[in-house]
Amino acid sequence: MVTRITLKLLLLLLPALLTAAEPLSLRPGMTGVPDLGAIDCATFNHMYPAGPTGMEQAVLTWAEGYFFARSGKTMDELLAVQPADAPDWDFDALTGHIVQFCAASPEAGVPEAVTDLWRQLAP
Repeated sequence: MVTRITLKLLLLLLPALLTAAEPLSLRPGMTGVPDLGAIDCATFNHMYPAGPTGMEQAVLTWAEGYFFARSGKTMDELLAVQPADAPDWDFDALTGHIVQFCAASPEAGVPEAVTDLWRQLAP
């Protein structure tokens, strides 16, 4: 009984396996789960529009770790001490800064984009 079910399943999957247009491959810097600190902006630019749900959160989580290592402060603490005339740093603006940096500098690394954001937020 199990053998029949297995055989039927394989017969159903075989056409899908044979018609795959091209094999899946990872872009340079990606080894399954991407390490945002190890990829270049060109790879990030490719990943970002079609990235997994939560990509924006992943970028900001990585950035917050970098900021905390530099200052000992969380993102919220850094944002709380921004001058009154500072940009309105909401979730979209923080993520957008990294996205815009990478779009303008595909040869740079994601850490450089985060460092550029740090320069904007540094106390």
